[in-house]
Amino acid sequence: MHEVLIIGGGPAGLTAGMYCRMRKMSVLIVDAGRIGGQLVSLYGDKPVHDWPGYHHVIASELADTLIEHARELGAETLDQTKVLDLLRRDDGTFALHTLHAVTRESRTIEAQSVIIAIGGGAFEPRKLKVAGEDALEEDQLTYRLAEKTKVAGKTVVVIGGGDSGLESAQAAVQAGASVTIVQVLERLTGMETNIDEVDILKIPRMLNTRVKELVLEQGRLAGVLVQTKGVEAPVTVPCDYLVVNIGASVNLDAVKRWGIAVEGNVIPVDNHMKTNIDGVFACGDIVTYEGKYKLLLTASKEGAVAANSAYVYVRKPSRVTMGDLYT
Repeated sequence: MHEVLIIGGGPAGLTAGMYCRMRKMSVLIVDAGRIGGQLVSLYGDKPVHDWPGYHHVIASELADTLIEHARELGAETLDQTKVLDLLRRDDGTFALHTLHAVTRESRTIEAQSVIIAIGGGAFEPRKLKVAGEDALEEDQLTYRLAEKTKVAGKTVVVIGGGDSGLESAQAAVQAGASVTIVQVLERLTGMETNIDEVDILKIPRMLNTRVKELVLEQGRLAGVLVQTKGVEAPVTVPCDYLVVNIGASVNLDAVKRWGIAVEGNVIPVDNHMKTNIDGVFACGDIVTYEGKYKLLLTASKEGAVAANSAYVYVRKPSRVTMGDLYT
């Protein structure tokens, strides 16, 4: 039986694992996808500018650093493993029923405490919901950030004016693509630095514009038919590679089934990262509390707090000091 089982292997979960090991607790980090979380599964080649000590670091490289640090400290990891059920026993311990995505092997993992660090939850990228979208292969359409190797030399349309869309547009231009941004709102909504960068690169954008349909020729993407508000007729924007970055829809049905209280698409916690179930803590983008600010840095900070709270729950020390941490 592990003292702590962490559900989610992103920055919050990995940091929680590190601090659990600093407390010399046995810990297992389980992720339904790849260890590294959205840094590897969603962002990949995206540059990260808000991690202290790095002016510029690629998301996947930052993930590798965090993973290596956690494993060097002795944290065990298990990827491609989905937690189906979480049961709190009468003695305060937990039984978690899991399923491996590849082998389909099911097993029960026991733990004395649980930390939920599942990022935005079980999410799927929002789609345009237009005819022909589901038929396009990965060489013509992506819902992730644009990969430079796939967009090089292409005629690219990026749907979405938030940070992901603006960063996709920048990456595509830097790879030598011809790029147009299409945004349904009347303005771009990303951070000022990203807006400044697309302005510097002089990337064309169509605001107040909605996708009507995809233009296919012999089964291949040839353009995007768009309608701009206030303009009578729609126009076709040439396109042979489409990037759709318009957010994600979150599914927390599993978390609710475990008995965890949910408000909207997030889990409310106190300043110790405690959920409504004793012995279950949560951290990262999935949680909310007064003053919550979604940042990579705060996700890791919350992971450290959750780990310390799990330590108190499991070990029940007479007092808690930082001197308990080993270096």
